[in-house]
Amino acid sequence: MAANIIFLLGGARSGKSTYAEELAKSFSDRVAYIATAEIIDEEIKKRVLVHRERRPDTWVTYEFDNNLPSIEDYKNILSQIVNSSYKIVLIDCITILLFRLIHKYKLDEIETVSNNMEKVIEDEVKTFFENFLLVSKEYALKNDLKFIIVSNEVGLGVVPSYPLGRIFRDLMGTVNKEIAAVADEVHFFIAGIKQRIK
Repeated sequence: MAANIIFLLGGARSGKSTYAEELAKSFSDRVAYIATAEIIDEEIKKRVLVHRERRPDTWVTYEFDNNLPSIEDYKNILSQIVNSSYKIVLIDCITILLFRLIHKYKLDEIETVSNNMEKVIEDEVKTFFENFLLVSKEYALKNDLKFIIVSNEVGLGVVPSYPLGRIFRDLMGTVNKEIAAVADEVHFFIAGIKQRIK
C-alpha cells in the first residue's frame, strides 16, 4: 500500500525541504503547499520568497491566516484542497507552526517559566497536534490525499541555556514523536543525505 503520510525530519539546511518539493513533483504537477510561516521580519520574508520562487506555477499555496492557527483553520484549508481536486499536500514546516502556537505565551520575553505554565503549554500543544494528526489521517483516508510533512530535529545539540529554548526543544521532540508514530514513512536527513527510518 502506498504511503499516505510521509514525514521528513532533519536539522537546519539538511536538505529536507528541497527533497520534499522534489518528492511532491514526482507524484503530481498539482501540489497543495501549506506554508506555516508568518512573515514577521526581513529574514523570514527573504526565506519565504526563496521558497515561493522554487514552487511551480501549477502548485497552489495555502497559509494559516490567524496569528494563532487553529484546527478549524486547518480543516478549512484541507476542504479547499479537496474541492480543488488536489491530491498531494506538502506541509512545511511543523517547527514554525509549533513556534506560532507557543508564541502567544511570550516565552521569549520572560526569564523563568513556572512548572504550572509549562504544563499548560505542553497540554495545549499536545492537544492541537493530536487533533492535527487525526484530521490529516481522516482526510488522507477519505479523500485519497497524500501528505508530505516537514519538521526539524532540534534535540541533538546541547541543552539550551534559556527557558524558551528548553521548552521548545522538548515540545518539538514530543510533536515529532507523535507525527512519526502516525506516519506511514519517516525519513531522516543529515548533511543532505536521506535515510529511511520507518
